[in-house]
Amino acid sequence: MTPFWKHIETALQERKITEAELSKRIGLTQASITGWKLRDAIPRADIAYNTAKALNTTVEYLMEGIDTREHLGYEFIVPVLNQELSAGSGSLLPEQDVIKGLVSLPYFLREYGNKIAGLYVHGDSMSPTLEDGDLVICSSAGWDNEEGIYAVRFNGNGYVKRIQVGAGKIIIRSDNPRYEPIEEPAESENFSIIGKVLLVIKKI
Repeated sequence: MTPFWKHIETALQERKITEAELSKRIGLTQASITGWKLRDAIPRADIAYNTAKALNTTVEYLMEGIDTREHLGYEFIVPVLNQELSAGSGSLLPEQDVIKGLVSLPYFLREYGNKIAGLYVHGDSMSPTLEDGDLVICSSAGWDNEEGIYAVRFNGNGYVKRIQVGAGKIIIRSDNPRYEPIEEPAESENFSIIGKVLLVIKKI
């Protein structure tokens, strides 16, 4: 059983609440909760947040056993997807997003609603800006008309790179000088921008 469900069981016991009562508090059927628990699956971010609220705790506690209720400003919860963005040779992006965890973010990012998610960085091509194992918070809004670090698809793989667009071409840059920039026609079918990197959570 994952820590998420172990911590829910502990919270239920401490508060003397049954799964049936919990399901009523968060507006779900008991069968839904039991189903997730049996599959050892983590529910959507909004359901996890409502579960934590019903148990008078935090998503961070349910995920990691850490209570951060006194850390003001970190109240917005988003999913971490089970895929990596390569800062190197490329990482194949799965056809469907699978949530592997949740992360709390500064409240100002709430304006992006459900259009942001966390993705892990793999490789060293964006070093020292991004290191292997860092977590980047990306939008899904595509190009925002400004140079920056973006999550992109290139030749079927997922990357995190510094992107410049202009003069009919796209320049894909790495912050690590050992990697040469790549140029691609602006109308290339092999390249698309997923969204801009809004925040970097450094690996501890």
